[in-house]
Amino acid sequence: MVSISDRVIYMIINEAYFALEEKVSSKDEIDIAMKLGTGYPFGPFEWAAKIGIFKIYETLSHLSETDERYTPAALLKEEALQA
Repeated sequence: MVSISDRVIYMIINEAYFALEEKVSSKDEIDIAMKLGTGYPFGPFEWAAKIGIFKIYETLSHLSETDERYTPAALLKEEALQA
């Protein structure tokens, strides 16, 4: 079972990958914006590095089987499968 806090962090990471795909900003800038804007201790890409991108991808893929909002971003999937 995936905790609520894990789901929230994984979705923030996923949304950051969608923003990166759309060339909204760079990984570093997205991390800085999240830390300064929300007061989180880490940005989404820093979280991904600490947690493990494959674990995040695997969890989101599993959750997306019953709820499509958890569908992993294409770039997240690509990075996870290369890890």
